[in-house]
Amino acid sequence: MVSHAFLAAILLAAFSLAPVLGADPGTKPATKKAGGARSAPSERTCALTITWWTAPTLAEGESLELGVQTDHGVTLIGPGTMNMSGTILYEGPAQVAIVRRSLAPNPNGKPGAAPVEAWLPFATFAVGENDQEALALLFAVEGTNKVMARTFNINVDTFPFGGFEVLNLSKSRLLCSMAGKVFYAEPTKRARSPVVIQRREVVNFYMGVTDANGAQKIIYRAPLILNEKLRRLYFVQESPVESSKGFVSHTLIQHVMGHETVASLKAKAAGDLPDGAKKTGDDTPKPAESKSEVVKTVGA
Repeated sequence: MVSHAFLAAILLAAFSLAPVLGADPGTKPATKKAGGARSAPSERTCALTITWWTAPTLAEGESLELGVQTDHGVTLIGPGTMNMSGTILYEGPAQVAIVRRSLAPNPNGKPGAAPVEAWLPFATFAVGENDQEALALLFAVEGTNKVMARTFNINVDTFPFGGFEVLNLSKSRLLCSMAGKVFYAEPTKRARSPVVIQRREVVNFYMGVTDANGAQKIIYRAPLILNEKLRRLYFVQESPVESSKGFVSHTLIQHVMGHETVASLKAKAAGDLPDGAKKTGDDTPKPAESKSEVVKTVGA
């Protein structure tokens, strides 16, 4: 069985061809923002979803409490693994800082003074100017204390529910066919299916590559049960197992019931909720309904 950490290493190598930002945990505490109105608008405002591709291995008794530094202070997060839940309202710099609750030296400087709790730097990544909705995928680099991140624009106007996108992390050009419509996913690129599902239906999905002799071969085929309430981001990698000529795929799925926007998050923060909606606690983002799948595909 292929380990998830091994796949993460392959994925990081693929992502090295695109902008990837990361940071080692540091010792400088995160800045606490004073209350009241700000003199200038935030550099970035977006609905931000953060999830682990592979979470770090913690020592026995060790905890990992994370937050996002915003213009208002620190917003607590509890990212799952390959799970699009816990979307937060982010208002802050273009360079997002994830911080970790830790113990820091006592600022009074007296010998023997007990350490104090503080938010210390953990990881960073950038969100784009047009990212109204952003997805950040975190990778714990095995054997180090480093965390890497890759971000994706998931604005609903360009990645709607009923949509299906392929992120090709292999070295091969992928020919994809969905419901008879063909599209191509170039190496290290993200490709969008021209088919947007409008109702629940079974759709035939194929992926193929061109071999060294110029012949096309199918590497994956399956009927998919799709509907207009889900959107899928489909990651494809070459299998790291030398004896296999196949591919490995991971599917990240979000349900429309778990979808949050800047407008909906601001309304919840202000207490202006739709009838029947429940207000979540100040420290805990509302979980979104989402799902992840792992599928191994084998070459012909």
